[in-house]
Amino acid sequence: MDFAVCLLFGVILTNCVSGLQEESGLPEDPIISLQSQIDFLMQKVSELSRTSALQKIEIDDLKTENRNLLQFLSEVKSPQQHSQKIPDNLYVYEEEKIFDGNKATDIQSVIRKERLLLPLPQTTPSPPKENVVAFYAYMSGDFLNPGGYQTLIYDTVITNEGNGYHSATGNFIAPQTGFYVFSWTMRLANGEYHQAELVHNHKVMGVAYLYAPTGDHMVSDVVCFYVNQGDDVFVRTQGGANHGNIESGYGGRSSFTGWKLN
Repeated sequence: MDFAVCLLFGVILTNCVSGLQEESGLPEDPIISLQSQIDFLMQKVSELSRTSALQKIEIDDLKTENRNLLQFLSEVKSPQQHSQKIPDNLYVYEEEKIFDGNKATDIQSVIRKERLLLPLPQTTPSPPKENVVAFYAYMSGDFLNPGGYQTLIYDTVITNEGNGYHSATGNFIAPQTGFYVFSWTMRLANGEYHQAELVHNHKVMGVAYLYAPTGDHMVSDVVCFYVNQGDDVFVRTQGGANHGNIESGYGGRSSFTGWKLN
């Protein structure tokens, strides 16, 4: 009886050693001691234990981060927090089960959901409409052979907030008092030369001179000064030497623009 038990135990031990050899990749050597197999198993258990501990730490950290972010979103959505900006690249982490086929296992995992939340639109309040004064106009075609002291007409109006610019006469009549910025551009070509000056109530505030020996050339100037409501501002050719057309077309626009500083 004892012999049969020992024989059975030997068969079981041999099968266990053979299975461990196959799993561990060790050569099939009957001389390998049982202690080596035990050491191998202990090493595997230690590695699995370390991996499990690291995964638990990572899961706990992700759960904490998820709770904090969800709390932050809850505060942002409240009426008192509408003005608070959501940071860019904010991610939410959700907790889900891992499914094996159609069956949910007992393993819990935190799956990172990279759902980028767009920041709340930041709008800059626009100034009241009645306080805005700005205009921009250009010549629809060439101004043919203007002489001295001739007002330049910019007949194509793009912007005229405040209705201060008058395209029929080329004059800007200030609808409000304040500091204004004005700019004008002149294009000449092939031997043409002109002096264009900005006039405020018959006082010259700036002059742009251009001589174009060959090809197309453009010149512009910018000035800033105080204007009272009802004052007249316009661009004209200067007295003296002027020659040729003032060009304006697809290759470059001769233009006049201005706006009030708020």
